[in-house]
Amino acid sequence: MNFSKMEGLGNDFIVFEGSVEVHAELVRKLCDRHFGIGADGVLRVGQEGDFIRMDYWNADGGMAEMCGNGLRCVALYAYDNALVENKSFVVKTAVGDRRVEIGDLISVELGPVTMGEPRDWNGMTFHAVSVGNPHLVTLGKDPRKIDVASIGKALELATPGGTNVGFGSVVGSGINLRVWERGVGETLACGSGMVAAAALAHRLQLTGPAMAIKVPGGHAIVEIEDTTTWLTGPARLVFRGELP
Repeated sequence: MNFSKMEGLGNDFIVFEGSVEVHAELVRKLCDRHFGIGADGVLRVGQEGDFIRMDYWNADGGMAEMCGNGLRCVALYAYDNALVENKSFVVKTAVGDRRVEIGDLISVELGPVTMGEPRDWNGMTFHAVSVGNPHLVTLGKDPRKIDVASIGKALELATPGGTNVGFGSVVGSGINLRVWERGVGETLACGSGMVAAAALAHRLQLTGPAMAIKVPGGHAIVEIEDTTTWLTGPARLVFRGELP
């Protein structure tokens, strides 16, 4: 069984093409960084008529609704492997059709963002933000000075169905961000988490509609439009391999 290893800002994935059967036990085994290939999650890329199909599993084996960095990797994989001819096309995801554009960097549409009720935890206010998948985002303290692991894990476990947890601070016209990802732990980057933090900052009038988001793995650009959002950043093939 052939696979590709890809990454976007250090958020790394095992990528399968076609109708490969993926189940939770397989995902957990392959994503193990000591006894497997090692990854934050598994992506499956397929063709559905004239469209590309993306399915995504977190490292714990749970299927997730959306992954912004994974969507960029899927877009690059589809183009590089001649599954599409044009550099602009549509990818079908669990939360709907998403447009993608291939250039020196890759721009992907993450769709509309909705806001829920805030909640207080350990003296911080977390805002519920949905980018097709759930996030709790706090803006204020320097994320380098926050115990992301303990607070993120506690909030994930305290939220029915789990949640991603973002810790950001507005610096100039951009945001410094760390994210605890549901079913994974802290990652070097979280694409939907970047969009969630950007949308919240813009809603609170802390930034304009376009901004740079800095994460441990690098930086990307988020653009907030009236009815949708865009994430622009790198994606890269790391290596290809074959499973026994």
